[in-house]
Amino acid sequence: MQPVTATNERWNVRIEGRVFTGTGKAVVRAVAEHAGIDSLAVLADVVSSLLVAKGADWTSVIANEYLELYEDSRGTFSLVWDDATGQLVAHGSVFQSAACPWAALLAHIRTRDGFKGLGLGTLVTDQVTRAALAAGAGIVVLATDDKIHRVDQGERAAHSMYSRMGYAILGETRLADTVDWLMAIDPTLQTAADQHRTENDGQLAKVDSAEMVRLKADFVSSTRDRFTAPTANATIKPVTAGDLAGLFLLMNLCPADDFRLKLTSWHVHHGPELERTFIATLRQAIVDQDRLQDASLVLRDAEGRTLAVCAAQQVAPFTRRTYGIDFYALPAFVANNADRIRQLVEATIHRVRQSPLVVRPCALSFMGTDPAKVELMQSLGFAATGHATMYHDAASETPTKADEYQLAID
Repeated sequence: MQPVTATNERWNVRIEGRVFTGTGKAVVRAVAEHAGIDSLAVLADVVSSLLVAKGADWTSVIANEYLELYEDSRGTFSLVWDDATGQLVAHGSVFQSAACPWAALLAHIRTRDGFKGLGLGTLVTDQVTRAALAAGAGIVVLATDDKIHRVDQGERAAHSMYSRMGYAILGETRLADTVDWLMAIDPTLQTAADQHRTENDGQLAKVDSAEMVRLKADFVSSTRDRFTAPTANATIKPVTAGDLAGLFLLMNLCPADDFRLKLTSWHVHHGPELERTFIATLRQAIVDQDRLQDASLVLRDAEGRTLAVCAAQQVAPFTRRTYGIDFYALPAFVANNADRIRQLVEATIHRVRQSPLVVRPCALSFMGTDPAKVELMQSLGFAATGHATMYHDAASETPTKADEYQLAID
């Protein structure tokens, strides 16, 4: 718990209160004790007032993160309480795997209406970023976006606050009317940003120094290199409920030569949609203990990077006895690690074939359009069925045709 005092005279708004940062149950308990209210009231206020409205499926899962219901998912939260009005006024969160915490995902930075302009978004972002790094993260990632016309007109882009805090732009993707940025920070960049604050009375940098520009460039280059280089020490592991951050980073690096379709079996076309898809639907299948609803595996290096994923999940309804299957890694990684990618896909097929929770006979169905993917799947026995699906992209007038290939499992 730390004191918070801020005033914006232009907007005639002020806060005098406390910021609380920690894991779900601990931070809710701390706020409740300070405010003299029930913990359930704290949680209800967060869900109803401080989460971006994205549907009940989303808010209920965030509530579950506060309650720490998923064994491998570690959520760290920052909540700002205003003593004068007796309410929560800002919220921030970051998610990482408890067992493999190398990657963390920053999400849900929100300030209550009436308290904006006080720097509370920056405060909670800083708090949860530091907490994630302290918990073992080698990288903290986030996604932000803005309208293309605003950026092209020279208006301050949505990523500017994060850039001033030390975050670097790892990737940029232009869609029909928006531009998406993947941003990230590591301990080195955090230390450099802290040094600037120390030397400038706690103020964030308005413009990156030459040294910070160099550090960010080195960070971006080295991060991307790790996801394309040959690897000999990676291991194959099942996807867990805490793998969102590592998967999100992998799926949103978006190199120029990226695959046209990323993971059709998980309904991921571009990458940014993985966050909502994983939270709202995929994770429930992953933790299902009654049947092998999701048989997905990842290829992870010794430091904890998720370098590749082979996603296999039962197609609804279950009476079809069919698993959708697809794999993804950066194309350069696939080319440089062909044997390991093949082993990853083979291991996923083997997991379905050998599981006592799978009803047989069944089939694995792959929707393919990228030659490198299709070639590998055909070499493993997948045969064309003659069926195809069209995938439409808002950024292109030409749809992508994906042909179906199947492998029977007796």
